[in-house]
Amino acid sequence: MNALPDSALALVDELIKMLDREIDLLDVRCLQLAGLSRASIERDDEAMETLLAEIETTQLRQESTDRELDSLRRSLAGLLGWPVARTRLGALLEVLPDGRRDALAARRDRIAALVDQLRRQHMSTALVVAESARINRMLLESLSPQSRRVTTYGVRGQTSWRPDAPLVDMET
Repeated sequence: MNALPDSALALVDELIKMLDREIDLLDVRCLQLAGLSRASIERDDEAMETLLAEIETTQLRQESTDRELDSLRRSLAGLLGWPVARTRLGALLEVLPDGRRDALAARRDRIAALVDQLRRQHMSTALVVAESARINRMLLESLSPQSRRVTTYGVRGQTSWRPDAPLVDMET
């Protein structure tokens, strides 16, 4: 194995720090989805609004982190003379000295576990929301015989709803 230039090793150290940021963001996103599910079940509108604002902020942080990771990846590819598509954590692990290899492998494993956890939490939250929508639809349909309009009330005031219409209006 050829020794990597110091500039490439410095970028790997920076990459490890960025992966730590990614891990922190994934932790936060898991907690936010769990909180959103809990707030939905408890019908805590205030907590839900707060969480949605936090999720939006976290998404902005995620986009910034993704851009920085992509920039690091491109820089590493240039220094190593690799195509960008080949510059992946697995390929880097094959050429790094032991200490950095272990640190990078630990981050990669942690990210994979958190992504799996986030996927499960997302599915759980989606099921809670879908079940809530199903129950709300059943309740409204039982109150509205023969496809007549029903007046509902929400945060923005009074609206009309028909049993054959969706519960959520994506345009407003």
